Amino acid sequence: MLRAVLTSLPRAHPHAYSWRPTAVRSFASSTLTGEPLLKSILKDKFPEAVSIEVEDISGGCGAMYNVSVETSEFSGLSTIKQHRLVTEALKAQIKEMHGVRINTKIAK
Repeated sequence: MLRAVLTSLPRAHPHAYSWRPTAVRSFASSTLTGEPLLKSILKDKFPEAVSIEVEDISGGCGAMYNVSVETSEFSGLSTIKQHRLVTEALKAQIKEMHGVRINTKIAK
């Protein structure tokens, strides 16, 4: 019975769900790629940041990043709201990633 159900389902193209590492690098009209691109976006979003660090932790393919932002702009915000600001800034790029780790800190 299960075999009959599975064989009756439409099959997706074998590449329909494959991740494209170049997707993070295809930001509109920018020549920056990967880590420099993400860092540039975060610098624009958080101009008062004391520290912005972006590290590709996927072995260089751009599928997973560790992002750290330290800025006084987070003052008075919960950790969740701080992370939402970072996520919103990188929204288009995160769509093309496998995952992202976000660390935030309030600058003193």
